[in-house]
Amino acid sequence: MLRLFTLVLLLLMPIASQAAESQASQSPNIVVILTDDLGWGTVGCYGANPDLVQTPGIDRLAKEGRRFTDANTTSSVCSPTRYALMTGRYCWRTSLISEVLGVHSPLHIETNRITIASMLQAQGYQCAAVGKWHLGYGSADRCDYAKELKPGPLEIGFDYHFGVPSNHGDITGVYIEDHWVYGLNQQSPTTPSPPYVTMQQRNGGAGSPLELNAPKRIDDEVMSTLTDKAVNWIEQQSSDKPFFLYFTPVAVHNPITPSKQTAGKSKGGPFCDFVSDLDISVGRVLESLDKKGFTQNTLVLFSSDNGGVNKPSLKNKPGDDTPQNVANNAGLKPNGSFRGGKHDVWEGGFRVPYLIRWPGKVPAGSVCDETISIVDTLASFAKITGATLPKAEEGAEDSFDVSKAWLGQEYQGSLRPDLIVHSADGNFAIRKEGWKWIEGIPADNVRPASKKARADQMIPMLYRLTDDVAEAANVASAHVTVAQEMETLLNRYRDGGYSRELPPIKPKSTPQAATLPPLGNAKTLDLAGFRKGNWSLREDAMFCKADTKGSPMTGPIEMRDGTLDFKILLGDANRHSLRIQTGGNPQSYRIVLSKKQLEVALNPVAGDTSGKATSIGSLRLQFKSNLWQPMRLIFSGDKLTVQCAGSELVVKHAVFGEPKKQLNFIAFEGEVGIKQAQVVSLD
Repeated sequence: MLRLFTLVLLLLMPIASQAAESQASQSPNIVVILTDDLGWGTVGCYGANPDLVQTPGIDRLAKEGRRFTDANTTSSVCSPTRYALMTGRYCWRTSLISEVLGVHSPLHIETNRITIASMLQAQGYQCAAVGKWHLGYGSADRCDYAKELKPGPLEIGFDYHFGVPSNHGDITGVYIEDHWVYGLNQQSPTTPSPPYVTMQQRNGGAGSPLELNAPKRIDDEVMSTLTDKAVNWIEQQSSDKPFFLYFTPVAVHNPITPSKQTAGKSKGGPFCDFVSDLDISVGRVLESLDKKGFTQNTLVLFSSDNGGVNKPSLKNKPGDDTPQNVANNAGLKPNGSFRGGKHDVWEGGFRVPYLIRWPGKVPAGSVCDETISIVDTLASFAKITGATLPKAEEGAEDSFDVSKAWLGQEYQGSLRPDLIVHSADGNFAIRKEGWKWIEGIPADNVRPASKKARADQMIPMLYRLTDDVAEAANVASAHVTVAQEMETLLNRYRDGGYSRELPPIKPKSTPQAATLPPLGNAKTLDLAGFRKGNWSLREDAMFCKADTKGSPMTGPIEMRDGTLDFKILLGDANRHSLRIQTGGNPQSYRIVLSKKQLEVALNPVAGDTSGKATSIGSLRLQFKSNLWQPMRLIFSGDKLTVQCAGSELVVKHAVFGEPKKQLNFIAFEGEVGIKQAQVVSLD
């Protein structure tokens, strides 16, 4: 009987082994390494000059895996791409339509939205996010780093988080671990605060660090610190449970701070030294997988959040230049043959190194020319791990399964029919069948200076990338029908809410300004009688075209408690500031409206050498600046309620109870309109 049992067991063992192997193949460990500002031409396997840059760790992924030649980020700046990677959704579908999230921004990913981490965690994965985060913390309009940072990565699927809150050199100067600033003295969270030099201060500007009683980052040790955390976490994992590591090094983002190990080693200067730090970091992660025996069953994806910094030198002094330009002048081509770079709508802002390794599944040493996007990561992981995606209108709205291209499997046609990219200015472009159409319209909230700096990108353009990858010849006038078709398709995807499937055509709604109930017993202010500076009367409104210094329109007001009401057209201006001077009190305050936020702040008083305003409260806004928006200020004792664009901000300070004596409507960087100003005094 025992002999028979042993025979049956031996016969069953291959079946059990095959089942175990099948299960393992469905649940590989996953490591995503997303670097910062790493351009196409900065890596050895993509053609970087070996006399300046050598990247054996990164090149190992190309030798043992697959290199992609047409992989794209969704944006030419970081936060939008990181959001898209994690959620499978274009970030411009959120309130972040241009630029990046601020240091104090709340968590930008909704806690009930599918993410790579939540999808894998539901399948039994251990998940960690180590490195640069830059997707916000908490739910308040302004994140307070002296308090618990919740919700955060742990609320969207991660089991562990250690990272840099925003950027290398940001004003926090600290690390975050799970829900708190790492090492924060919670009994005395703000004082004493160890010194830290921010990136802005390095460049001679403002940007004082936050007052936080916690260990400060040492810039040239950040890469090794983050790598230590990532490697240690891998070494804590076991083979009986799959894991997902989202590892996001700060290299090679400014400030360029090579470690003591690499500084001065490259002929390309500090930037190329910093690339070496990144490569060492990647090599250490791969070695940790080897050490634990995880390599065979681990899928590694390596890429960047946008293209490299690629701006021509504007300085004439020898040696007084950016590290990137020093490297460029030495012969490095940070974005290869592509035009432009970070921030731009050109290909150099989106084409990035993209490597996939999964031994035995991904063909080693292979190259793929398939057009793919970082937003496709979620759907592809879902396919590989057997997860089910929600409906296209409910989640992963823009993510296509490109796993067949990863794995070198056969397929017909293209895996995604088209591709949308988006510049730092909110300028859209769409690619389809070798064509690239650029809309040429910046987002409503883009600063005039940015529009001026990239004016050559602010016109409609069409390029045939199959023949002109450098985007040298705009052929829009020769292919009007193609341009119109591309524009129509882009609008359909934007209006439809998703692109993973072709959405139905929706009628485009006309934007409407917010409304407020009318005031009773209101006194009209004669704005035409104010001291006007550059302001002038046009039809029924006062208009001003101002520069960066601003231009005021000044007049009297007599009120303590009551309401001030007017309509404002922000136009193309960067912001408008209403400054209110009180009687018998040297303190004045201002209500600042920009296209991104509303802020109430105290102005500096005479003798304050810092010249800094003190913020009392702020509120994020989003509205069309070509519409007249009502703005209402309601004063009641020490309380001020500001209503604008359908939103409301309530702040308290003793100065609001002082009698109001003077109004200053000030326009900055563009044209502002003011009309229908009224006052209701309750005195």
